[in-house]
Amino acid sequence: MKHDNDKDELKELANRIRTARENAHLSQQTLGETIGVSDKSISAYEKGRSQPPLKKLQKIADATNHPITYFTQEDNADIAITAKLQSIERELAEVKRLLKRAK
Repeated sequence: MKHDNDKDELKELANRIRTARENAHLSQQTLGETIGVSDKSISAYEKGRSQPPLKKLQKIADATNHPITYFTQEDNADIAITAKLQSIERELAEVKRLLKRAK
C-alpha cells in the first residue's frame, strides 16, 4: 500500500506545481527557464512522471511566489488562500501602475 500512497503524494505535488505555475501566469517554458530546466521537465513534474529535486522545488516556490510548504505539506488551504491573495495583490499593483502610466 505504501506504493499507492507514494503515487498519490506525487500526483498531489504535480497538481500543486501546475496550479502554482498557472496562478503565477507562467508558461511551462518560462518557469523552466527561470529554474534552469526544460519545459519538458516542467511538464513531467506537472504530470507526476518525475519529481523535482528539493533545490528545484525551492526555485519553483520562489518563481511562483509560494512558500515551499505549499508543495510539501498535506493541508494547504490557508497557504493556498494566502498565495492566491498575493497573486491578486501583484495583479492589482500592475493594473495601478498601468493606469498611472496611461494618465
